[in-house]
Parts: sequence; structure tokens; C-alpha cells
Amino acid sequence: MINELSNEEYLESKSFLFHIEPYQLGSGTVIPLHRHEFVELVIIGQGEGIHEHGGHAFPIAAGDVFIIEPGMEHAYTVNHAEGMEVVNVLFVPSLLQQELTALSNFTSFIDFYYMEPFLRSDVSFQAKLALSPRQMLEVRGVIDQLLQEYRRKENGYHYLIKSKMIELFIILSRMYVTNRNHSLTFMNDDQEMIARVCGFIKHHQTRPLSLEQISQMAGMSQSKFTVLFRQITGMSFVEYRNSERIQLAKQLLTTTSDKVAQIALDIGYEDLSHFNHLFKKTTGETPSQYRKRMRG
Repeated sequence: MINELSNEEYLESKSFLFHIEPYQLGSGTVIPLHRHEFVELVIIGQGEGIHEHGGHAFPIAAGDVFIIEPGMEHAYTVNHAEGMEVVNVLFVPSLLQQELTALSNFTSFIDFYYMEPFLRSDVSFQAKLALSPRQMLEVRGVIDQLLQEYRRKENGYHYLIKSKMIELFIILSRMYVTNRNHSLTFMNDDQEMIARVCGFIKHHQTRPLSLEQISQMAGMSQSKFTVLFRQITGMSFVEYRNSERIQLAKQLLTTTSDKVAQIALDIGYEDLSHFNHLFKKTTGETPSQYRKRMRG
């Protein structure tokens, strides 16, 4: 049976969905398969172990930093004689909604926060952030300040914790881009690279991803990426992204009672008329007509 970890059980309160805790896990410790509602940012301070994630096992060691998304099943086994030191930073995205949206304009943040968990799910293409001792010192400095604020809970600590989280994400994002040894740009097969990009778009279809960000991930100019993407998929990047979003909209229209305006917003369209136009152009029906027919 898989353990289900809830926000109420692990995060501070409904008004401040955050928690940070360092752990010293002894040799042989096994944390069984579990999943949780919140995001888990993991920093391995010392030792070694095995991380089971997405049905695959990965070695982890001191300096490794990675993100576990909500709902992802994973487990840990400590196989180092001296155990393993771990710092867990737990939060829900809504805690930093405005800040995360702003940071999504930076490709380095997209690479670390969104791309790294996606790539790590493929055992043949592992991507994680492994910090050098000097980088670890810098990150530990921010972690120590987060711990101090969280434990003391002095006036305004919520705001300071949020600002320190953004500082931490920016630092880690920079380090990820600097350190990564595996990149989409190293792939010799254009079809494989485009397939991975398509998978990434599908996995994050509701995010405000731009052609500029995607082409930078692929290590190409926008013009070169556009030509290659169309050659392989038969669509432009925007057409492909819209197609994936419309598929999700069709699913939500069929399985939920949410209003059309809310569904449009949830899948990344702030302009309802634009969403309605795209939906009818793709399906031949308005969202309301499609819902009525599917339920009839």
C-alpha cells in the first residue's frame, strides 16, 4: 500500500503551506513508496542512497538536489555506512504563485523547476543537479536562513521565507544550467530530440511556455527549431501546444462540471473568446456544444 501524505499532516497550516526539515537517516533506512500533495525539494547533504522514482531506481549522493512533483510515487533506501543527511523543503505552488509565474520567464528556471523532473523520469536520460562543495556551501547558507526563520517564527517570517525560497530557486537554476552534463543539444537524432520536446510540452501543457524558451532548451535558434519541429510533427510549436491544450479541455469538459471560462483559464487561456475560437476551429463545435453532445 502506498502512503498518501497530505498537506494538513506535513505543512504548517492552511494559511502557510510550507515546511522545512533536516533529517539524518541511518544506514539501512528504508522510506517506503509514498506520494504527496505538495512539492518536495530535496537536498542531499551527506552520504549516499537509492531513490526510486517513476518506476526506476537512481543513485543519489551528497550534493544532489532534485524536485519531486505532487502525486509522484517515490521511495528511499540508505546504503551508506554513515547514513544520509537530507534537507526536505515542502510547499505547494500556490504559496509562491506570483513569484513562480514571474520566474517562468527565465529559461534557467524552466530548466531546473520543470525540465529536471521530466527528464529524470526517463532512466536512459537522467538529469539532476549535483552541487560542488563550493556550491553546496552557498546553498547551505540560504537553507540555514530558511530554517532559522521557520523555527523562530518572528514577525514577518512568512514574507522572509518566501523571499528566501525565490533566492534559493534562482541560485539553483543558475547552478543547474552551469553544471548539467546532459542536454537536449547533445542528441544526435533530431527526431528523438523533438520527441522529448513534445513530451515536455504535453507534460506542461498549461504552462505559459514560449517558442523562445523551447528553442533555447533544444539549443537552437527559433528559426531552425521552427523548421525542424514542423518537419517532424507537421505543426508549428504553437499549433502543437494548442492541440495538446484542446485535448485536455475536451477531457475536462467531459469529466467535470467546471464552467467553460474556468477550464479555459486552467489550461492556459486567459482570453475566453480566443479559447472558444480555437476549440471550434479544432473540433467543429463550441465547448458547450461538445460538452452537451458528449454527455447526451
